[in-house]
Amino acid sequence: MQSKFKTYSDIKKKLSGLTYKGVDICGPASAILANIIFSKKSDRKKYRGAIKLLWRKPKHTYKNELTGHILTWNNPRIDHKKNAEQITKRISSPKAKFRLVHIPDIQADYKNGTSLKILFEALKITRSTQVEKKHFLYVLAAVTYTIRQYETLIKHKIPEQIKTLIAYNSSNIPECFLTTLCRSYKIPTFSIQHALYQSYKNEVPLDVINYENVTAETLLVWSTFCKNQILEFYDRENRTPNFKMPIAGYLKKIKPLAYPSTTNTNHSHILCLLPRDETSSSISLLEILKTADTSQRFIIRLHPISDKEKIIPGTLPGNFIIDTSDSIDTTLESNKISLAVGFNSTSIFDVLLYDIPCAIYDAPDCTLKPPGIPTFKTLQELRIILSEKHSGLAAADYILGATISKYTEIVAPELDWQQE
Repeated sequence: MQSKFKTYSDIKKKLSGLTYKGVDICGPASAILANIIFSKKSDRKKYRGAIKLLWRKPKHTYKNELTGHILTWNNPRIDHKKNAEQITKRISSPKAKFRLVHIPDIQADYKNGTSLKILFEALKITRSTQVEKKHFLYVLAAVTYTIRQYETLIKHKIPEQIKTLIAYNSSNIPECFLTTLCRSYKIPTFSIQHALYQSYKNEVPLDVINYENVTAETLLVWSTFCKNQILEFYDRENRTPNFKMPIAGYLKKIKPLAYPSTTNTNHSHILCLLPRDETSSSISLLEILKTADTSQRFIIRLHPISDKEKIIPGTLPGNFIIDTSDSIDTTLESNKISLAVGFNSTSIFDVLLYDIPCAIYDAPDCTLKPPGIPTFKTLQELRIILSEKHSGLAAADYILGATISKYTEIVAPELDWQQE
């Protein structure tokens, strides 16, 4: 059976080079297709969703905010919003103050209506791809909606109001439409690395589009390690990135800390950070931790959108607690952590900024084991790691670019530095 990524990639190749009024169609349409193809919904629900897109006309209720130098974001997660706020402050200056603008989901900012002219144009483009019949509706919907985004953005003269555009994620909907259009207008466009990007050697998840489908001119990457991971993927796919990748440093401007003096307990914990989708391996990791001596305390932090009931169907032992903090920073600053364990989660590497060591659970579906980070499969291996003294700071610098801070330096030369 063909993988979801192969299906997505094959369709994207057919869209490559296609434009509407000189503006790229491939990037934004591919973002829509990726979300359809990787969806766990039934085919019936996918087709129904595609049909709805044919009728949606974007309203752009936020259009009056899109002026000057702007940074857009969409993800409602508290940690992502905080990141967007922090980076907006970091790159702003008296001569170029950035405005943070929230872009609503395409399911929340529209009105129903159709345009036979646009539908006919999209139909011509879709037919030219010679895509398989079973994917024809998906491509037609993606192309139609992309064109409608362009038409409404141009109608409101939105690109003409923007001087610089930084997208929190230019690779995905809904930000990809505005970024692609602004790039065609020769407006400086940037995208931010907002998670640990990695080369996926086995099964490729939806997350790959974060760097595989960048629509901005420049992707601000964290470190040489992350850049090499991206280039490794492109080499394997026999492709060349159509965007620049300067190393800007870690997204969060956090000074590395030892255990904070604000900790409210003398007890040391192992912090377990679980991924979003790998339910079976998450359960296996918890089963290993449950065999530890009851004097060892654990804090379990689940991914915000993971299925808690499947991962933890019953009650945990008394030496386990589930973390309910809004952010991992809060967790680290209010507890004494001796080690962080987990896999397939950027949060594992966040702890390195606090000079707390981490260890990777070597699960069958573990996708990244960076050099310098110990791995384990058994409780005995974990005990050995716990008994050793590891510093997280060197790894934080290598993997995250923790000591690098070049966002303003990279963005600034592209700006119009006249007084606002």
